[in-house]
Formats: sequence, structure tokens, C-alpha cells
Amino acid sequence: MRNRQVHLDFHTSPDIGGVGSKFSKENFQAALKLGHVDSITVFGKCHHGYCYYPTKLETMHPQLDFDLTGAQIEAAHEIGVKAPVYIPVGWSHLDSENHPEWVCRQKDGTYVGTSGCHYDADPNEPRGYCAWHQLCLNDGTWAKQIYALTEEVCKRYKDLDGLFFDICANGDACWCDECVKGMKELGLDPENDDDAQNYNLTKRQTFMQKCVDVLRRYHPDATIFFNGGANLYKPWYHAYNSHFEMEDMPTAWGGYDKFPMRAKLFKNYGKHYVGMTGKFHLDWGEFGGFRTKEALKYEVAVMALYGAGASIGDHLHPDGEMEMQTYANIGYAYDYLEKIEPYCYGGEYITDIGVYFSGIKGLDDGLSNILLQKHIDYDFITDNDFDKYQVVIFLEKAVLDDEALAKLNDYINHGGKVLIMADALLKDGKFQIDTGLEYIGGPEYDCDYIVSGDTYDDVPSGPMLCTMPGHRTRCLDAEVMAEIMPPYFNRTYGHFCGHKNTPFDKSALRYPAIAKKGNVVYVSHSLPLQYAEYGSMYHRNYFAHALSMLYTSPSFTVRGLGSMGRCTVLHQADAHRYCINMTYASPVRRGCAEIVEDITPVYNIEIELKVNTAIKKVYVALSGEKLNFKQLGNKIVFTVPKLDCHTAIVVEYAV
Repeated sequence: MRNRQVHLDFHTSPDIGGVGSKFSKENFQAALKLGHVDSITVFGKCHHGYCYYPTKLETMHPQLDFDLTGAQIEAAHEIGVKAPVYIPVGWSHLDSENHPEWVCRQKDGTYVGTSGCHYDADPNEPRGYCAWHQLCLNDGTWAKQIYALTEEVCKRYKDLDGLFFDICANGDACWCDECVKGMKELGLDPENDDDAQNYNLTKRQTFMQKCVDVLRRYHPDATIFFNGGANLYKPWYHAYNSHFEMEDMPTAWGGYDKFPMRAKLFKNYGKHYVGMTGKFHLDWGEFGGFRTKEALKYEVAVMALYGAGASIGDHLHPDGEMEMQTYANIGYAYDYLEKIEPYCYGGEYITDIGVYFSGIKGLDDGLSNILLQKHIDYDFITDNDFDKYQVVIFLEKAVLDDEALAKLNDYINHGGKVLIMADALLKDGKFQIDTGLEYIGGPEYDCDYIVSGDTYDDVPSGPMLCTMPGHRTRCLDAEVMAEIMPPYFNRTYGHFCGHKNTPFDKSALRYPAIAKKGNVVYVSHSLPLQYAEYGSMYHRNYFAHALSMLYTSPSFTVRGLGSMGRCTVLHQADAHRYCINMTYASPVRRGCAEIVEDITPVYNIEIELKVNTAIKKVYVALSGEKLNFKQLGNKIVFTVPKLDCHTAIVVEYAV
């Protein structure tokens, strides 16, 4: 696997002439060299449904008169660049037009397509963005066509590096004629949504496995990736991928905080993982759209900071000529990535916090954002291995089976610390671990207020509104650190006060909001979800204070980086060093996009790092500038004078 990739789309209308007419090996290679690219995914077929090589099974693009796919592979290999081949499987306009029976159906028989895609639309009606019909991949006739096409590509290109299958995980069920028949043959009820979804999952997995089998028969070492198979919340597709490509597009697909959380999960699989962004201002297939070179540099630096390779999407012009401005921008980013690679890949991250993966998007997003913005690095726990963390966090809805619970109690008994919130680790109305609390029930009002027992500089001294109210507990032998203050009543037409929410009732019975017993802290509110939905930094800060009651001995702390700074510590034991990577940029909203415009330097960042050996030197990786440091027992302290977009600091220790 390579770390400086380009994903080259070529979804080209049959109504455009001269397809590939300006392709040249020299232009193609010059672009890749300018872009510092070491792998480029080239196209075997496109969403219009045409192949870009002389196919015997399907339809070659009518405006193309040579093997463009093969020419690109040959040109890339000649300069040491890998070139896996792209095959779309979920969308193909030509196939959906010629074979409407292959298109997915809703239960009512209507065709399934992306938003704005109408099967019987007037030819002159404007077509919306990314408007395609969804083809059924449930191991039926269309899937068999894909198996044959895969075999054709595998046999045609003897030095095939890999395959990228696109649009593989869309939809949860299909009611086309083949699926309905298949469900009935297995004794499933097509009218039952659960049966239909289970059939879809099983058959989609069968499709992926058969594609893998075809590839392995001809190219045992080639890579394979099913796009959509790097979804945090669809783990049933993860096993079929040789690696993961995390398609993010931060400008339009969830912002710049989305990628780190995904990287945290996918690194657990022990496979190579790649972040994917685009050269476009907004989104895929945007001809003439450019992301700034500074934004690309920042994005690939963040990917590297979390151990991910990078892939930047491009879309080739129909005439086949590579756009040099695009590759100059990519090269600006990848030239930098090439320089910092030794300090970003290979080693083990230093993390003290384990987060039990909830599988609930808002919860995971909110907690990840809190920890990122507080510069507390973390891992997602997916295997019930708690022992390597100082603190384990359980989000609401988490319930452990007997085996996992035994491991957790053993962890606690040996000094491990646990933070739970809302109804986490609650089974049959009782907490699964000793919290010093008795669970009473869920929220009884539409809002409530947190009142802290301590005074903090970064949270209000008065009652703080929570529009997602807390769960009610009774204190048995825990220490109550903050309380829930209820409102007078729920806001209804019969009882309301003012514009928005009912004020707090100072005389009402209060419940614990934050409570601590030994190494266990309970937080009654789902503060991460509250933060994800409403963005109040006070909810973030309250959660951080609750965590600090347990997290008393960080392996690494950073001060002066700012909430949008990102930082990781990588221990490269073979090189006898720690690599501290930091980035800083502040994305802003511009129209419909979240963009990186001004990358402002940050100065005098204070670092503390726990070590267990004598430190030889501390220096800035790329410049070699030595930094003064103090070693105080098992801790070193130093200051990074300047961070401009990204910096890597090396801490070398004696063998």
C-alpha cells in the first residue's frame, strides 16, 4: 500500500466526442511526478456504464478507440506508481436503462435511486447532482455480470495492482423480482422488513466474497476495496477489504472533525487505512473546482497525524489530458507528506483513554470532538481489552455481556478507572458495576439544569441548562460532585414560561448530576450528545471536569494549542524515539462549504511527556532545530516555538 494516492474518476458521457484523444504517457507521467503521487486508481468502467478498454462482455465507450485503462496502468508502472482499477457496481446508467429489472426496488415496486433521480423523467428535465439508479448487488443476474467483468479485468492485466469497487453498501433492502423470489426460496417473508434487511446483508456479503475469490484466483497479492465498506456503522462489510479508504470530503460531508474518529476505529483492524479527500472545492466530479493547496496540505497532514495514508480525488477531462494545476496543488501537499512520512507511520500511539465504541453516531461524534478539542488522545475499544488504558469511558446504551463484565470488574479491581453516563452499563434497572448509586429512572422533564458543587473558571457558577435532561439516581455511598436542578414543569400549552424553556426550581428535589465512588464516575447527562447537537463549550467543559476526576496522570499534555489544534504521540521503539505530530487550522463556513482559508501560526506550545528513560535530544523533525528541555524524573518538559499548519517534534532517548 502507498500513502500518496490519487483516485481518478472518469464518468464520461457518450455524447462527448474525442474521449481520450489528448491522453499521452508523457502528460500522464508528468502530472504524477508533479503531484508526488505513488498510486493512482484508474478507471475500468464508469457510472455512465462504459468500459475504457476493449471489453468482450460489456460496452466500450463509443467515443474511445484504444485501451485507455491499459495505457494508464503501463504509464504509471513505468515510473514506479501503482494503478489499481476502478469498477462501479452500484450505479451504471447504461445497465439500468437496458435492464430495468436489475434496478433495486422499494417494497411498493418503485425504482430506487439517489435523490432527484427519476426513471421516467423528461429528457429535457435538469438532472440533479449525483443522480443515478441503484443496481441490485444481491448475488443475482447483475452481480454475476460483475463477477464476469472482474474476471475479464483480472485476465487482461497481468500486473494488476488491485481493484476498487464503488457504491457497494447503499441501501438496507431490495424488493426487486430476484430478491423477492430469493427470500421466498429461503423461507423469508418479503413483507417483513427485518427479513428483507437480513437477506440484503447476507447476499451483499456473498457478492463481496465472490469478487474477492475472483481476484485472488488471478492476483493473490492485489488489493481490494469495496467503497461503502469503510462505514463505522456497517461493520459487517469490513472483513472483505484488504485495506480501508475513508471517503470524507470535509468541505461537504460532515466537516473536519469527522476523519479522526474514523481513523481511530479503522486502525484497530491492523490493515492499512487511507483518508480520502478531493481536489474539488466541494464534492466529486466538480469540473473546474479547486481546493486550495494549503487546505490539501492541512488535510493530508491530519491524515498522517492519525496514521492514515492519503488519497485525493480527481476527475479527468473527457479528452484524457491531465490538469496540471490540479497536480501542482496535489504536489504541494504530497511533497510535504513525503517529507514527514518517517515521523508519522510505524509505531504505537500513546493513548491513555479507551472509549467503548457505542455504534451510535451522535454519541461517538460528540465524545470524539470533546476529546479532540481538549487534546486528549483516545482509542476506540472494540475487543473488551480494557487493561492498557488509564480510564475507560462508556457512552449511554452500552450494556456488557457476562464475559466482558467480568473483564471490566477485574480491570477496576486492579486500579482501572471507569466513567459512565446516562443509562450506560444499566441492565434490568440496575447498574452493572458499583457506582454508589441506585438507578431511579429516565428523565422526567423536557430539560433540567446542572449545578456544580465546585467553582470552575470555565463553566458557569449558576445552574446551566441541559436541553437533554439527565437520568435520575439516588445516592447510596457515592460522593456527589454536581446536582440536577429540575424546572418547575414541562413546557406545554397548559403550563409554560417565557419564550423557550421553563426556569429552574430552586426548591425542588435534586438528583446527582456527577457522582464518584472510588475509581468510578457517573455522569447523569449525555453531555457528548448534548455537545454534538448544540455545541455549547460549557457542556464540553463539564464533561472534561468529570473525566479529570479520574484522569489524573496523563502520559502527554499540551498547552497553548487551541481547541482546533490536533496532536498525537507516536512511539517508534525501533528508532528509539517519540514523534509528536501537531496540526492547526480553523475551518470556517463559507456559503455551503466548510473550508480552510487562513492557517494561522501558533506559538510557544508547552509540552509535557512521560518517559521511562534518559532523553538524548528534542528537535524539530524537518529543520533539525534543537529544542531545550528539562527532564524531571519520568517527565520531560519543553516548548515548541512555532506551529505552522503542521510540525513533527522528535524526542530521542538512550538505548
